[in-house]
Order: sequence, then structure tokens, then C-alpha cells
Amino acid sequence: MRVAKVVGGPLALSMIVGFGADDLPAPTPQLTAQAAAAATTPTATTLALTTGTLRGRVAVLPRKPAPPTKDYGAKPAIKVEPAESATSCVWISSASASASAPLDPATAPVARIEQQGFQFRPALTIVQTGTPIVFPNEDTMYHSVFSYSDTKRFDLGRYLKGEERDAIVFDKPGLVQLFCEVHEHMRATVIVVDTPWFARTQPDGSFEISGIAPGTHTVTIWLSPKKQVERSIDLAAGQTLEVDWATLVENPSK
Repeated sequence: MRVAKVVGGPLALSMIVGFGADDLPAPTPQLTAQAAAAATTPTATTLALTTGTLRGRVAVLPRKPAPPTKDYGAKPAIKVEPAESATSCVWISSASASASAPLDPATAPVARIEQQGFQFRPALTIVQTGTPIVFPNEDTMYHSVFSYSDTKRFDLGRYLKGEERDAIVFDKPGLVQLFCEVHEHMRATVIVVDTPWFARTQPDGSFEISGIAPGTHTVTIWLSPKKQVERSIDLAAGQTLEVDWATLVENPSK
């Protein structure tokens, strides 16, 4: 930095007249790391050009009726809200070891299945292996979430609204059936998959999965615990593949 002195009396005034390259402050390590991370993080445009999207519609089967609700003896009387509309799930198997690796539960997004209106909401959830799920009670009575499924056995015991239980990590692929020990009619399903490419459909069966690596993939369409269909797709980078598999349940060979 060059400094010029202006002498106009007993005091000498200094003023900065320019900076040299050596005078600029060095970037802090934190800013440098943030800039590097930003430079290596794919943008939405980059992902759209280098990956593919699967969009379409599948069948949705009526949900198996739950046991009838009972008079649970609540004072005042409770109101059991209608269960959610039925939906299906779709996922794409990955041959990539990195894509199929389980999530780290410490950093994975936490999924949420509420007990609200004396129903599980959502009634159907699909997550990647390693995902933690919390089960908050949003009702005015005790609930008790448990599962005896081989994929994940657990029992949270009875708890009231505000008495949150720790998240359950779903660390193995498969099907998990949820129940409430207090309210027999409450049922829900969790599907755990070894892939980041999955979706729960809308009630009309529509779905979209993006960010899929190009190549040949197996698509699984889950319709019920006892019925699922597989299809093969070829997907190119930047491609959006439209499918209509809504009749596969009637014509599985189609």
C-alpha cells in the first residue's frame, strides 16, 4: 500500500492512494471451503442435463379395511377422523454401490408419521435405508406405536401429546407394518428401500421421480403387501420418460 503525506502545518496527514496485490486480505479458510462446496454442488440445471426423470401413473388398490373403531371410553368422546385415501409406491433399483448405500442416520432427513385424528398420517410411507422416523402424538389420548415386522421390530410404549419418543432408524430394506396398541383400527405401512429414487403416488396413481442416473433400471410398483409389479426402463441423460402403468394390476404381463 502506498501512502502519500500531505504537509500543511504542524500535522502531517496521511492518505491512502492505492492498494497493491499484496495488500489485499487473504480469504478465510471458512469462506474458501464454502466457495469450494458451492463450486462442486450440482445445480438444478446440471442435474436435469445429466440425469433422467420417470413420470407417469400406476394403479392404486383399495386399502384392506381396518378393524372397526370402538368406544375407547374417552371423556369427552373422541372423534375418529377418516383414514387417508389409498396410494401406491414406486422405486427404481440402482446397480450403483454409492446410490444404494444406506443413509447416515446422523445426517439423514428425519421422516415423520403423525398420529392425528386417531389415524396414522401418512398411512403409507417410503424411505431410504438408514432414515430415522419420528411418531409424534397429535391427539388428546394415549397412543402406543409398535411393529412386530421382521424388517423392524420396536415398541414405543404409551405416550401423550408432547411426550415425544426418540426417532426409530429404519436400517434394513423391507416392509414394516405399524399398529397402535391402544386403538386397534390404526394401521400404517413403511416401505424401506435401498435406493434414493422412489416416490409415493398421489391417490390417482400419478408420480414423478427425478435425478435418476442414466441406464437400464428395474422399476418396482408396490400396490399392496401381497401385490407388486416390476418393469424395466432405459433412461438417457436429460430424458423425461412418460409411462402409463395404471392397468398393470389387471394385466400384469402387459
